[in-house]
Amino acid sequence: MAYFQPGKPDFNYMSHLILVGGNRLDSWTQKEFHPYVAHLNEHGKPDDWMFDTFIFWHYKSPKGGFLYADVNIGTTMSGEGDFYAVPAPNPGTKEDWEAILDWYFEPGLFVEALDQAIAETATLLGAPDSRRNLVVTIPYPGPSQTQFGVLNGKRLNFSTTGQNLDRATRDRLQATQWFVDETLRRFENASPVYLHLLGFYWTFETVHKSWDVDDHWLLKELRRYINAKDKKLLWIPFYSSYNIHLLDDYRSYYFDAAFLQPNYMFYKHIEDVKDAALAARQRNAGIEMEYYSTLDEPIQVQNERLRRFDRYLEGGIEFGYMKESAIAWFDGGKGIYHLYHHPNPAERGYYDKIYRFINQNLIII
Repeated sequence: MAYFQPGKPDFNYMSHLILVGGNRLDSWTQKEFHPYVAHLNEHGKPDDWMFDTFIFWHYKSPKGGFLYADVNIGTTMSGEGDFYAVPAPNPGTKEDWEAILDWYFEPGLFVEALDQAIAETATLLGAPDSRRNLVVTIPYPGPSQTQFGVLNGKRLNFSTTGQNLDRATRDRLQATQWFVDETLRRFENASPVYLHLLGFYWTFETVHKSWDVDDHWLLKELRRYINAKDKKLLWIPFYSSYNIHLLDDYRSYYFDAAFLQPNYMFYKHIEDVKDAALAARQRNAGIEMEYYSTLDEPIQVQNERLRRFDRYLEGGIEFGYMKESAIAWFDGGKGIYHLYHHPNPAERGYYDKIYRFINQNLIII
């Protein structure tokens, strides 16, 4: 097998995608997007293109409801110690789902800001070879949500309270289909010049089925619906034996493209990126590069951050994913922006390393 190939025409040449957002409700303006859209030199001027695909995602809506599936209620982070996750206690309603789209399509922010950053860069570098890709996260329809809101005259209930699992799952599907349609409508109305809406991102990092949740059927039907709109469904699961199993033949069932997180950046017991790289290559998946400049969560390997990120870069050469794989990038939320503006030259240098990796001319010394 091979990694998920970069530059596929049916994915509008997606090669390097960056996650935009996270657990902080920070607005993204044209200024924040500039060091992602293009490589900036020491004078702040673009000299080459950087990321070609941008995934918008957030844990919560501006209204406060969770758009993510679960939360950690342990005292430790990143899967160590007594870390354990439970379903999000306040899953988003229709109002929350509308609020995140309102924010993404607000004048001067997110979609418009990204399009403007690309347009400004194009005046100096010429238009990119293809429009840059936008991927929007579908909020997770939390199975404890009994009062999502009204769609087509019906009050949707995502839970099995007062109804069977089939009915609850069909309500969850109806809500996610509505979100897809609403995103498409707003994108068409916004008419960005340099952006192509490639598709949607599913954030829950496993595919769950139990007595009261059926994400398997939901995802199969949702993907069929998205593909009928000529869009793609993407996934970026964490490294675990169960998720590796789910990646077996994943393109026949749930997702059009998947990227595997090595998690070497966060877990002390994970000793290298090798196993994740080999697992991804065996299953036609891509790899996620993981970096952060600031992290609110205490982890055991915090002081090894730069050394571990160097290993991700080295692994791209050793295991072939720098040239052979489409790559997802997690930077903890504006991490690359902070890298470019970092006062420490040692940290600032990683901005250029990332650029060289993207352009496949990284040299490890």
